[in-house]
Amino acid sequence: MKLQNDPSEELGKTTKKNEMKVIENFKTYLWSLRMRKIARKQKRSRQMLGLDLAKNVGIYFHYNGKASYETANKFADYLKTRGVSVMVLAYSDSKDKPTEIAENQSFLLFLKSQLGFNRVPHDNAVSTFVEQPFDIFFDLSLNNHFQNLYIANASHATFKVGRTSKQGLNIFDFTLEVKDTADMQELIDAILKYLEVFNQDGSRN
Repeated sequence: MKLQNDPSEELGKTTKKNEMKVIENFKTYLWSLRMRKIARKQKRSRQMLGLDLAKNVGIYFHYNGKASYETANKFADYLKTRGVSVMVLAYSDSKDKPTEIAENQSFLLFLKSQLGFNRVPHDNAVSTFVEQPFDIFFDLSLNNHFQNLYIANASHATFKVGRTSKQGLNIFDFTLEVKDTADMQELIDAILKYLEVFNQDGSRN
């Protein structure tokens, strides 16, 4: 004989789910308010630039293992060989600082624990990064999350490059469509391909 579930227990589960949904929606609302506030206040000169004209760039990526670190680090090293000054900011869901980044003093990092209730990162590394007047900002995120979209929006960079947002947000100055199965290296390859076109155009006066 199969016992029926207690209706009050099922109701309690449904109520809890609804409460969590309300909280998540409220967090997203607060995040949206912060994003709009930044967009209203921010004053920057937007310009499409190729690497030949870039003197300093910022790179953001989501650390999800050694491979992601090595790919981002390789990209940073390549840019340096072209005489470009590079600053890298990484985000990790881990509770502790990843070993690879801990050993690389040139990388900035913030963790999931440093995200506020409104999903906005509260960390000096993030503040330092977004305030830099980069010629180009590269967002190497394969999926758009609240934290990377916030950083892209807050960045003072002249030219912001990233993957096309499925949310339809108009944050980047130039976006790239890459297949859903693409990895970070494929995104970088696509970025470099298009920046070479901008090099030929000689965008900066």
